Amino acid sequence: MYCGLHRTPMARPSGERGQQAVKRSLDRKTRIALEPRKQPRQQRSSKVVDRILDAALILTREQGTRTPTTLAIAQRAGLSVGSVYQYFPNKEAILLDLARRWLSSFPEVIRKRINVPRPTNRDEFRREVRKLFADTSRLYLENATLMPVIEAISGNADLRPIQDEYDKEIVALYAAWLQHVNPSLEDKVASRLGVLMMEVGHVCRLVGLKRDRRTYDLIEDDVEAMWLALVSPHLNLE
Repeated sequence: MYCGLHRTPMARPSGERGQQAVKRSLDRKTRIALEPRKQPRQQRSSKVVDRILDAALILTREQGTRTPTTLAIAQRAGLSVGSVYQYFPNKEAILLDLARRWLSSFPEVIRKRINVPRPTNRDEFRREVRKLFADTSRLYLENATLMPVIEAISGNADLRPIQDEYDKEIVALYAAWLQHVNPSLEDKVASRLGVLMMEVGHVCRLVGLKRDRRTYDLIEDDVEAMWLALVSPHLNLE
């Protein structure tokens, strides 16, 4: 399978420079970026924060590996720089909130598969896996420019707990999904499979995002095949 050919992801030069720049910036400003920002207490304030985050996301998609400046984010949001600084101490804090928003979107996508009728055979389960892949792939493809931020969080001891919190929830949901399919599956086995499903899917997709769309799609097919080979023997499906 394709992923087995690339144990060490090789970024394009521009992507690698962008990732290193984001990581250095996050390392340098970790303490400031993690300080509590002004919390939106009213609906109007929440809408301002949403405008800032939406503007930052649009700019990250437009600019690729270049990190948008606070000024550019403020201008795109139709706000003054001072208004942005009321809620975020720097652009790194904005990117961290975007990363949190991205990470928090996965639990609901997985939970959808738990809330549908239990598949009774392998074909039905394969269709459920395909639906999950369609939803999660969209999250990766639409937010590809955030991946340097996600990778920087993973490599930063102070920031890693942010991702760990979501990882635990995602693993638990994968385990719950497998036990939804096979109620007799032991907790320990379900959790172990959940870890592998999450880690394999994430790492392989990062590899794909650093290449072209055709390669990404091939890797998606490989990950799906690996998932099915991994979990099918544990599901008691015909």
